[in-house]
Amino acid sequence: MVKSTVRFPEPVVEEIESLVEEGQFESKSEFYRFSADYVLSRTLDEYEPETIDYEAIEAEVIPQTERELGGDGDDDGPPFFDSVAFVRKLALRGRFSDAEDFIDHQYVPGDRHAVLLEEILRLYREDAAAEEQSPAPEPDRETTTRSR
Repeated sequence: MVKSTVRFPEPVVEEIESLVEEGQFESKSEFYRFSADYVLSRTLDEYEPETIDYEAIEAEVIPQTERELGGDGDDDGPPFFDSVAFVRKLALRGRFSDAEDFIDHQYVPGDRHAVLLEEILRLYREDAAAEEQSPAPEPDRETTTRSR
C-alpha cells in the first residue's frame, strides 16, 4: 500500500474518531480506505473497491435505503401516484408547506420520486403566484344611455 498524508478539519477528524470508538470502523485508516473506495465506486462505473470486507462494512455502515436512492423501493413509502394525488390536493388548497413536509417525511433526499413531487409542487406554487399577481378582471359595465 501507498502512504499518503491528507489534512482534514479538526471536526471531521473528531467525527471519524467517534465512529472508531463506537466500533463502526476498526481504525481511522479503515475509515479512510473505505471512504475512498466508496466514493470511487459511486463515481467510476468500472471501479472495484479493494478494501477488505468492503461489502460487509458497507452493509453495516450505510443503510440500505441510502444505497438505493432513486430505486423503485416503494415498499417503504406510499405508492407514488397516491403521493402525487396527495401533494396535488394540498397544493390546490394552497398548503404548500404541508406538501413539503409530506415529501420530506415520506422520501429520502434525492429519491427520484421526491424530486418529481417537488417539481410538481413548484409548478403549483408558480401558478398560485401568477394568479396572485394578475389583476382581477373588471366587471362588465353596462353602458347607460340617457335620454334628453
